[in-house]
Formats: sequence, structure tokens, C-alpha cells
Amino acid sequence: MLKDFCNTIKDDDTIWVIDNNENSDRLFTKYVTDKLFSATYVIVSKSIAYIFVHKLDEGNIKVLDKDNCNIFIYENYNELHEYITKALVKLNYPKKMLLSYTTMSDNNTDIITHSSYLKISKLFRRIYKERGKKLSISSSQMNIYEIISKYNTKEIEKLKILANITNNILETSIKNIKAGQTEIDISNNTIDITNNYMEKIKKDYDIIDYSMAWDICPIVLIGDNLQKGGHALPSNNKIRPGDTIYYDFGIKATFKDGTTLYTDMQRMGYFLKDNENKAPKEVEKVFTTLVTSITKGIDAMKPGVKGYVIDKIVRGEILNNNYPDYPHATGHPVGKEVHGAGALISYKGGKRANLALIENGIYTLEPRINIKNGGSIEEMILVTNNGAKPLCNRQLELYLIKGKR
Repeated sequence: MLKDFCNTIKDDDTIWVIDNNENSDRLFTKYVTDKLFSATYVIVSKSIAYIFVHKLDEGNIKVLDKDNCNIFIYENYNELHEYITKALVKLNYPKKMLLSYTTMSDNNTDIITHSSYLKISKLFRRIYKERGKKLSISSSQMNIYEIISKYNTKEIEKLKILANITNNILETSIKNIKAGQTEIDISNNTIDITNNYMEKIKKDYDIIDYSMAWDICPIVLIGDNLQKGGHALPSNNKIRPGDTIYYDFGIKATFKDGTTLYTDMQRMGYFLKDNENKAPKEVEKVFTTLVTSITKGIDAMKPGVKGYVIDKIVRGEILNNNYPDYPHATGHPVGKEVHGAGALISYKGGKRANLALIENGIYTLEPRINIKNGGSIEEMILVTNNGAKPLCNRQLELYLIKGKR
């Protein structure tokens, strides 16, 4: 709702201008309306939003929340110029204008096109110049983060359901592994298990559509291939007794009320040799180190704590146990996208790693031990004022695969 946009403006001398043409602004389309198809312009102030709708879409303005906005219907550029000027007069020509682009290399907040940026900045600078006013332009990325990083109670409950479903599918998939299967075989088997499981339970949770959470999901790596890193495609490498195995898996689900959510989780297993009833010490150490690092990270996750602080704690546990560093972030926002907007849990040098975790934000923790027969675990964590909580049961025991040769 537009009220949520207004609530992100902190002072009377700032406005946020949105340019939406044929649903080009995905934030406006998702949170306000996708029923305005011609060029629509919005001035968001601290107290009210002004919406400038082309006459072609006049019949569609009934979808807007009129209690929180003033609506102008324009037919040509001159009328648009006139109406925007009237709105700016009422607002006393705020000195700072925000546009929906990023300074943090974050696709989630890089919304406006370059041509739209030029068009809007030219239009508003012309109006300000006519009145002898000054205008500065900067990014609205922090406003966007405030809108899309938080989760309401209903979204959190749905994500808990989806996280538990994801965990159940992973456990079932690992139990079905047989010696000699390739990474591709195991990946395809996981997809089959997902489809069968989801078709059985989706009505119970008002899920109307689902798919894998990303194009190459799931990622399955075995033994020597654990060194490849987290984005490697499954191969014809076969699992053998004595191998560790790692899954990276998630689900995209759309619920009956239109909410679409994503999960992203990783699990680790070990294929026992004939004479083994538990994993060897070196594998147990890999697993225990991963679990301990995540536990320490969860303990430190609170609203206001910056992403790099959590990264240092989690990554430090891996390095302190004399394992090599891993070449990726320790965690990221998740839920509304697989890799969402907001604080990145990564090295201090990154701009997003200097953002703070927020209340009711959901983030992954996914440390990796990047060696042959290493491993990785990824958990989804809800941050609250009362501490951080996993969305589903954590992996606290190594999955052992046996007896299926």
C-alpha cells in the first residue's frame, strides 16, 4: 500500500518519485497495483502520495487506496507538468528527490531504467528551475529495503510451512540415495520427490502453484566436487561409500491469497563404508564445525547488528578450525526472493554488509568448508527483538546413508 511507501520518508524535505510505465516499476506493481498500464507517476511524501494517471487508465483508479493519495488525471505532457507543479507547491518544493536506483550493485533495488532516470530528473529540474528552487537527487534504496525486507505475521507463518516442507523433501531425498547414482541422478530424483510430495500436500496449505526456487535447483555435489563451490551444475560423478554429499535446494510457492515465497536450504550427508556405522573423525569435524559456526551466528543475530559482524563470527569459526576460506557471502536475505533485498552477511568491505539486520527480517546462514569431501549447511533464520530463530528444524546430526548398494 502507498501508506507503507509514505512511512519510509523521514522528513518533510524529501520526496520519492516513481515512474511506472507498463508495469516497469516492479515495486509499485507488486505493492500498489498492476492495473495502471500507461505512464503513471507518483510523488511520495511523508504524509501523502500524489499519483498522476494517464486518462487511458482513468477507469482503473478504483484499485487505488484513495484515503492515502491525491489522484490527478492527465492527458498530455503540459497537463502533467501543471499537476506535478501544483503538488510540489503544496509540498513546498522539497529539496531532496529519491529515485529507485541502487548504489550497492543490488538488482533488488535497481528498478528505474537509465532513460527513465533522465526523463524524470529533466522534468523535475525544469520545474524547480522555473521557481528558482534547488533539487538534489539520490537513491531510494534504503526506502525500498524498508518495504521489502520485513515480513508480516502471515508471511512468516507461510515461510515456516514452506521451510518445513523443504526440509522434509531433503530428508526424503537423502534417504533414497543409492550407491552408483550420479549427481544428476540424485538431483532428478529430488525433483521427482518434490513433485510427488507437493501434489499430495499443496491443498492442505492453500498452495496453488510451485516450482524449484531457481533454474538449476537442486544443486548436488559429491566427494571431490565439494571443492567446486555452491553454483556448480550436477555432473556424472557417482557417489561411493566414503563420500560426503551436499544439497542446495529450495521451493518457490504461490499461495491462494497471491503471496509468493521462496526457500533456500542446504543439507550435508555421508555415505557409510561397509565396515562403518558412523562417519570418520575428519568428516564429523567438518560437520560439527559447520553446525557450531551457524549456532554462534544465530546467537549474534539481532535487529541493528550489521551483516559483516555476523559474517566475521561465522566465517571466523571456519578459519579458526584451520579450514580454507570460502569465496562467497555467509548469508543473504531470503523469502520474497531466493536472494532478497537488504543486509548481506559478508565481508565488511561490501556496502550491503554494512547494512543492519532488521526486525522480522529473514536471512540465511550458509558457511562452507571448501575441501574435497567437505560440506555446507544452510539455515533460514528469522530475526526478532527476542533473538533469532530458525524457520524449521536445523540439521544438527549428519545424515548417514547406508545399506543401499
